[in-house]
Amino acid sequence: MGNRLYMEPDALPPLDSFSGRSRDNSVLFTTPTHFSVDYRINPYMVSGVDRDAASNQWHDLVDRYEEIADVAVMDVEAVWDDLKETEEVAPPSELPDMTFCSNHALSLPNGDGFLLAEMATEERRDEPAYFRQWCENREITTETLRSDVTFEGCGDARWHPGRRLLWGGYGPRTDLAAYREIADRFDIPVVPLELTDEAYYHLDVCFSAIDEHTAVVCPDAFTETGREKLDRMFETLITVTPEAAQEHFACNCHSIAGDVVVIERSNRETITALESRGYDTLCVSTDEFMKAGGSVACMAFPH
Repeated sequence: MGNRLYMEPDALPPLDSFSGRSRDNSVLFTTPTHFSVDYRINPYMVSGVDRDAASNQWHDLVDRYEEIADVAVMDVEAVWDDLKETEEVAPPSELPDMTFCSNHALSLPNGDGFLLAEMATEERRDEPAYFRQWCENREITTETLRSDVTFEGCGDARWHPGRRLLWGGYGPRTDLAAYREIADRFDIPVVPLELTDEAYYHLDVCFSAIDEHTAVVCPDAFTETGREKLDRMFETLITVTPEAAQEHFACNCHSIAGDVVVIERSNRETITALESRGYDTLCVSTDEFMKAGGSVACMAFPH
């Protein structure tokens, strides 16, 4: 099964050799009830969150998504009521990053449920238990990694639109060994991408697949090998500068069915580049969440 993990660009077969996969049109959000910046685990985290403004931005984001996708919301307090009876985990008041729910799991193909994250930082270690409880309440299957590795869900693992092919960022938060297990155990082709700097602590900070043939990327985030892989598998790469990726989270946009791209509104150049190629954009404000190192894709968990 070693050929399911594509370490070298030359090993990658043509895109159309990978089997089809339906596009994700269902999105989960997690309430930002206790959102704040109480610690610093990525380079972007700064104090001074306006919690009322953050709540308004989150509700606006969810409202906008409801126009274009099937939306579910996990209420952290409701889940806590169930979880605290069976497991010793931190209460939601001690988990301020919970609203960045893309990090909690990866959806598995063919409706086989979710693979839960193994968070790299102690501050977020208990968060996936809430998602597991949410799934359990709905009789949705969850799996866990068997090896002793870190894996931060869709923050680092992103499906290639329309294909059974997984892009896997590794380095700052997720171990490469996690993708070896995913490839072998679930028979999923994985293209690992090494992230070169803590500024790109998750793949979704520097890469967003818009549709089967187009992606938004920050080339500085990747090694030469990683850039070759991206060039090989996408016909069009919309490139952004480190400034756009780090200060405006341009690559943390999210495409719904390849038709509409939800993006932080301050990314004027990227928005223009997308619209000039025929994509509709839905522009939202996420600056309060950017103070914690996240934007659209961090909060919108595709499944």
